[in-house]
Amino acid sequence: MKLIDTHIHGGYGINFNTCTKEDFSYFAKNILQRGIAAFCPTLVGDSLSALKNRLDLIKNVMQNQKKDESKILGVHLEGTFLNPEKSGIQNAGNFLTPNIENFKKLAGDNIDIIRIVTMAPELDENARLQEFLEENNIRAHAGHTLSKELYKVSATTHHFNAMAPLTHKESNIALKALLNDEIYCEIIGDSLHVTDDMLKLFFKIKSKDRVILVSDALPIAHSKLNSIIFCGKNIQRGGKDKEGTLAGSSLFLDEIAQNLISKGILSEYEVSKMVYDNVIKHLGVKL
Repeated sequence: MKLIDTHIHGGYGINFNTCTKEDFSYFAKNILQRGIAAFCPTLVGDSLSALKNRLDLIKNVMQNQKKDESKILGVHLEGTFLNPEKSGIQNAGNFLTPNIENFKKLAGDNIDIIRIVTMAPELDENARLQEFLEENNIRAHAGHTLSKELYKVSATTHHFNAMAPLTHKESNIALKALLNDEIYCEIIGDSLHVTDDMLKLFFKIKSKDRVILVSDALPIAHSKLNSIIFCGKNIQRGGKDKEGTLAGSSLFLDEIAQNLISKGILSEYEVSKMVYDNVIKHLGVKL
């Protein structure tokens, strides 16, 4: 089974926010051996200068990739345009108002390598940034949000996590995205971020053509480390900080796929669509 992971922060002790070009090459070679044919290195919040330097480095890595490496499709920016009230593990001090001006300050000359931007759409005045991103073939994802509307995003980021929960009392973006067959939904199927019963409900409701499985894997995944510093916080092997807040997963996407298949939650065919075919269609890329 070929897989594409559009939401991954690192692994093998490698943090995409801080690692070297050589680290990217090492990671890409090893992840390819797990069947992950391509990925979007996902950057958490940092200073504008640090993120711009990251984009410069990743562009250079992309231009020099070898055939024995998993292909970098482009960057997923997750930590800049979020709602401070749903910051999760991230540092709200790095957040900027989601607008075109701030995005251009960050992207600079590297807009061509940005593939996904996670944002709180309710903070984007008149959905102008969402429109700008989609017009430039960058997918606007709703995540770390308190939005009750979909606005003009094309997907949600790690559905259910860092957004208002489902409730019978009122509607919100988690429910609206479930019911909208035009919207893609990322989901982490590790049985930790979302319980098995909720996963079953999600897959029963959501169109299987609009689900994208992701790992949200942390640098600690498949490393010998007992803890890491991530978003300025000490994260333990299980992916949580000392307060119990989830920072991400300790599993890679192939393991998450196997988890769902082995539990009978999804068939191999369904998983294959969600880790490859749907990603190709959503991002509009070719491998």
